[in-house]
Amino acid sequence: MAVGGVGLAVAAAVVGGAAVVRLPSFETVPAGQLVTPVPVDQQRVCTGALLQLSDAEGQQATTASSVGRAAVARQSGEGEVAVEELAGADGSDSRPSVVTAPVEGSDVPLVAAAQSQSVDEGDLRGFASAPCTEPTSSTWLIGGSTETGRVSLISLVNPSEVNATVDLDIRSETGEVQGPGIDGIVVAPRSQKVVPLSGFATGLVSPAVHVSSRGGQIVATLQQSVVRTLEPGGVDIVTGSAAPSRESVVTGIVVRDSANLEGALADPSSSDLQSVLRVLVPGQDSAQVSASLATDDGTGTTFETRVEGGRVTDVPIDGLEDGVYTATVRPSTAVAVAARTSPVAAAAGGVDLSWAAPSPRLSGDTEAVVPDGEGGRLWLANPGQDAVTAEVTVGDGDERGGEAPGGRRSAPTWPRATPSGPRRPTACGRVSASRHPQPSPPGR
Repeated sequence: MAVGGVGLAVAAAVVGGAAVVRLPSFETVPAGQLVTPVPVDQQRVCTGALLQLSDAEGQQATTASSVGRAAVARQSGEGEVAVEELAGADGSDSRPSVVTAPVEGSDVPLVAAAQSQSVDEGDLRGFASAPCTEPTSSTWLIGGSTETGRVSLISLVNPSEVNATVDLDIRSETGEVQGPGIDGIVVAPRSQKVVPLSGFATGLVSPAVHVSSRGGQIVATLQQSVVRTLEPGGVDIVTGSAAPSRESVVTGIVVRDSANLEGALADPSSSDLQSVLRVLVPGQDSAQVSASLATDDGTGTTFETRVEGGRVTDVPIDGLEDGVYTATVRPSTAVAVAARTSPVAAAAGGVDLSWAAPSPRLSGDTEAVVPDGEGGRLWLANPGQDAVTAEVTVGDGDERGGEAPGGRRSAPTWPRATPSGPRRPTACGRVSASRHPQPSPPGR
């Protein structure tokens, strides 16, 4: 039709008003093909043991070495899963792994895995847990710091059979971070590569990293550890947040030992013990952010704030009493968010670190595993106004359920004899879920 239109315009210019000629019309009917989606094996990748930038003797400060070993809980309601270990970073024994649930028949298998680790060695002290996630070409890591005493290591795990080429888009409280080596990072097949965030910029208070890959899909995480005046101050693993959105729901934000927090914040080196909501605005326009935090009984706080575009802002959350909170964040433009809390025990050195990322939405059956650790629970949150029916099948058939009231959290329980057993939550409506133990600082 475009060719006919050009021909008509030229003819009018040449012939003028002498004649009007009906031109033949042409129509192309695109070939149609019915495509039936074929289920594929489902993979979940676990990032492996906690890492440090030195060996056991404190040497090789630019080489990643593993500390201890992570415990991995895994489950598929469809049957057995296969577990394969991948090559650790820099030849370390970090043991990242791939959990695979094979397809049987025409249904997509449900599978879940999660890892956890307690550590007290060298500069690492605390508890870290993380879900094992599906490989992807885009991951948003909202967390970390490269201030003095803060170490943030980006772990890139490539479970595929081809090279993955990774680019990092790093933002901070001052805007975009540039530096050599930030793009074109090659991760070999079936291996892990670790990149220190401080290699691109030091002194970052509030970084956020968008990790994108081409070639093989990867799983990216960020391990943050803290040392304050030679005393270890916690460790955690930042997992991928949801892509920037105009609504985010962060469940399982644990506040413990709040009575000890005020005194600890008096130390200038401990300002990052403050509970915060970290907000990345990837676009250049500023965002008006409305946020509410509430426990299952409605206790909590609400606030509004304005955050600058193209930057990362830590919004302090004050006055939270002990409890487990759900944050619902509604900005005027798309943002990526995460929440940070720090339990502070009365005993010296009893400090840990916890990052919580937005929870995925549930619209049907989902497999979930709670990693080993103290006080493990499955959290369900309903950010809508109408009640939602949710059912949780624990283990081989112990069903729990009920209504999740609008705007509040529902916390099903399960037998303590199986703290890392499978949970299969089903939601009829819009519900978000997270599953993890509650962080408990050393020295409690």
